[in-house]
Amino acid sequence: MEKIDEWRDIRELLRSTVLMQEGYHQAKKRYASKIAPDFRLLRFFNINENTLSQCLAFLLRPDESHAQGDLFLSSFYQLIEKSEALKADMKAQISTEYTISNSRRIDILVADQNELTGIENKPWAVDQKDQLYDYAHWLAAEAKRRGGGWSLVYLCNNEISEFTFRSQSSDDINRHVKPITFFQLENWLSRCALHIEAPAVRCFVEALIKFIREDINGETAMELQNELTEKLVASPQNLSAAFLIAQNMRQVKERLWKDFILHLRQQLLPLGISVDMNDELRLGSKYASFSILFREGDDFKLSWEFDTSDYRNLAYGICSVSEPNEKLNKDFFPSIGAAMRHAFPEIDANVETTEWWPWWCHADVGMNVPRNWNMDSEAWTLLLERGEGSFSQSIVSMAQRIHDEVDLSLFRALA
Repeated sequence: MEKIDEWRDIRELLRSTVLMQEGYHQAKKRYASKIAPDFRLLRFFNINENTLSQCLAFLLRPDESHAQGDLFLSSFYQLIEKSEALKADMKAQISTEYTISNSRRIDILVADQNELTGIENKPWAVDQKDQLYDYAHWLAAEAKRRGGGWSLVYLCNNEISEFTFRSQSSDDINRHVKPITFFQLENWLSRCALHIEAPAVRCFVEALIKFIREDINGETAMELQNELTEKLVASPQNLSAAFLIAQNMRQVKERLWKDFILHLRQQLLPLGISVDMNDELRLGSKYASFSILFREGDDFKLSWEFDTSDYRNLAYGICSVSEPNEKLNKDFFPSIGAAMRHAFPEIDANVETTEWWPWWCHADVGMNVPRNWNMDSEAWTLLLERGEGSFSQSIVSMAQRIHDEVDLSLFRALA
């Protein structure tokens, strides 16, 4: 009886949520010309960990062209609970990708009045072994040499793990390591935005806030979020149903990929083309991908790959099956790039710009597919669609076109 009640609660929650979402979409359409709710200033740029660090470093520099002085740096010191006696220096040195010992690179380093602040920016990337441990000990030694204090900020929505920061570190080291979430960073930027005098800078900061809120924190539009929150906390039944659904989302994504790959295999089987996915695609890890191999033993394949974890930065193109050597790059990359450019002149792809991919582009170039999937329901819906104009049909058509128009011997290096 209890399970029947749970299913009833889930069905009712889903039904009412769908109705609420449809109402929200109708309202968006009605007022789109006035408020442009789907406009994203940063959607035209490939925002990764490095570019996000550059954006934050730009704001933290007091003498930058934003012309807001120490507004951002002073309030950032408050965020990480620096001593009130420390005042931001207009001549503070803000560096990105600062190289220390062991060829480690701190994402952002703030050197201010003998005070050092390292910021490890982890919106999506996976931690490296002993990374924070090495940063903390370098900062401690460097601060001692300069005769000042130090802090290490771990900017991430996950907790610090033993893998990146050993628990046996001394208390003197531990108290200087400060975890800050992107939810806290979003609040910091929102507070700063209230005091920005230049409209152009305020527009940039608001765009950055929206990017962090949606692409890192995975939040829905504020208006829909507030209404949905009220609905979920309205009753114990709604709350319980919501948690049951949330707990099953990983399995839902796995099922979507499994069915999608199975459909591609069925469509391409008559051509003798195989389709495969790696374990990362099932888990949402970095380099999650699915690939099309035209012939067994080929050295190149047609692949779709998420460059960062949580299904972000999706790109597609011709990729090496295994790590390419210099000869493979020199002898095959130019020919493959030229052949693909001839077969797909309408796609503005990159040619010979990476070590692994002789021809590639992001998913929103040449295909109407989002780069960042994470919590984008419209992106995941693409895996359900079949037939003309669908994501799956676009992939099948591309594979068919390569099979028919490209010299497949280019994909197999000579022994």
